[in-house]
Amino acid sequence: MMQQEPSREPRRRGLLALCYDLRVAAPHLVHLVALHEELVQQEWAQEKARLLQLLLASLLGFTCLVITLLLSCALVVALSWQTPYRIVALLGLLLGHGLVAALAWWRASTLVARGAMRFAATREELAADIALLKSRL
Repeated sequence: MMQQEPSREPRRRGLLALCYDLRVAAPHLVHLVALHEELVQQEWAQEKARLLQLLLASLLGFTCLVITLLLSCALVVALSWQTPYRIVALLGLLLGHGLVAALAWWRASTLVARGAMRFAATREELAADIALLKSRL
């Protein structure tokens, strides 16, 4: 049967052990907090950039949609008012505007879906650190 090697330092109990553990772990905890701060800063910068892109894409899509709808409807009405293709032209405009709106919606949903990944690395690191601390204490 193998015997366990005695640890270098005897096991302390109570408040003295806690003070010793804190003294040993404090520099590592400070370094860990600094790393987490850097990670949060990087992820926050990414999230701000994503939200800005989402806002700009939404505003651009909405503005283009409104202007296109107004101008194209006016043009269709003016050009096809006295022709037999009036209904076909209106349906074509409706289909075109629907396609542009669908593309803008798709882009916005893609950006929103990326929001589910926000701060994922920070959450994973914090969970790993908490698990490590629980296993050591």
